[in-house]
Amino acid sequence: MRAKTGVDTTTQPQDPASATPVPDPVSTGPDGGPVVAKPKRNGHLYQIDLVRLVTFAAVIFDHVILGLMSATAVVAGGVGLLCRYTRYSFFALTGFVQTYQYRDRELKPVDYWRRRYKLIGLPFLVWSLFYWGYTRYRRGGIDALTDIFNSWHSIGIALKSIAYDLITGHAFYHMYFMSVSMQIYLVFPAVLWVLKRTWGYHRYLLAISFAFHAWLIWRMMLPPLEFFASGLPGTLWSHLTITLLPYQFFILSGAVAAMHLEAFQAFMIRWRLQLISGALVVVGCTLWWYTAAYHGGLGNVMNGPAFDRMFRATNVFSIYNVAAFISIIVILYCLGTVWQERRSKGSLADKFMAKAADRSYGIYLAHALALAELMNFLRKHPDGPLWPKIFLTYIVTCTLTVFVVEVLRRSPISLITTGRSTIDWREQNEVRSAAVAVGAIAVGLVLRYGFEMVVGQLITSTGLLLLISAGVVAYKRRRAAVEEGAIV
Repeated sequence: MRAKTGVDTTTQPQDPASATPVPDPVSTGPDGGPVVAKPKRNGHLYQIDLVRLVTFAAVIFDHVILGLMSATAVVAGGVGLLCRYTRYSFFALTGFVQTYQYRDRELKPVDYWRRRYKLIGLPFLVWSLFYWGYTRYRRGGIDALTDIFNSWHSIGIALKSIAYDLITGHAFYHMYFMSVSMQIYLVFPAVLWVLKRTWGYHRYLLAISFAFHAWLIWRMMLPPLEFFASGLPGTLWSHLTITLLPYQFFILSGAVAAMHLEAFQAFMIRWRLQLISGALVVVGCTLWWYTAAYHGGLGNVMNGPAFDRMFRATNVFSIYNVAAFISIIVILYCLGTVWQERRSKGSLADKFMAKAADRSYGIYLAHALALAELMNFLRKHPDGPLWPKIFLTYIVTCTLTVFVVEVLRRSPISLITTGRSTIDWREQNEVRSAAVAVGAIAVGLVLRYGFEMVVGQLITSTGLLLLISAGVVAYKRRRAAVEEGAIV
């Protein structure tokens, strides 16, 4: 089985959709080393498609909740807590698909880095620059951007700010994921080298990795040790969340699962019901702990004002929540195997899943923009019941995000904004695109100037991009017709 990137999957050596256990592809050779069977390329990691789709949907839902809930919204806080699994799931998926792609073939580091940083790094760079400018525009209007060029000093400060955001992923609140991903791609050749040469000892590597993970996140929730209180160590400690260190266990877990995919898949299918049942119990216990902790039922474990109690009880780095995050990932993978077994090729659900996998990276990058534009309006209208507002905001955010990404995929800037090449112009309908573009521009203008909703600007801008892209397609189609002699 073979996967391409952290955001898409490709072929696999055999279809594990069958519940029949299959042997592990690695056996011991005469020299005591691992002998890897060469797999056949005749399948696709459909179970991962479902895990990825749900995870992307959950991260958007979590961001909507965070934007709308108060520190006293206990139910919303509990739902948000469960959605925090997404951070670890993303990194587990990255380790899984990267290892799966190269587990039984040579990885050339330079070629690997060139491909990874082109498909993932370019969109990260473009969106980081965009969000950097967007944040300043929202704070101070166009003057906040033009004032950058008032002096060499202001230009220097802007460049330092951009460099910091690119290194840390702080251009916007969700870009840290891509900053960490860049680090994963940097060290992945070494990680794969270790895994291939420690066959038979992977369980011990995982045990050590988890012990370090547990210690680290425990310390992260406490005041730093004296050594990490100042200077360079202090800077590193304060930026741990955007380094590999708090996520290394999940990255390694995904990698090890991919190295033993056939055995891992057979185990997850055979014990699927028991795994899901046990995971649900763990999730229930975690929610009980969260409720008790928030309401002060655990003594000095949680204290302080409501905001502090909510922050600590729902924190993604809380040692008390790790088991629930792992359990949710296990549940999703098990459900993914169900989808893999029962999917009907060419069905509406199958086509939807394939398109969602193709758009997932772009959706992650763009959803924060759509939500931020909506929040500008929602902050001016804080009244109303919480949950209807959450669900409506979520639906609108997803709809707007998908619209933006669909337009980007049809535009000449698709590769640098979504990590995917532009949809071939021969597959596009320029008339339909132009009609949609005109409608979007009209709706955007009405929302912006008729209802003073800032989100109208985003809709109008996206419509303009689609109109330009439709013009490019029309030009290419006419030029092709001329070359073929159909048009004089």
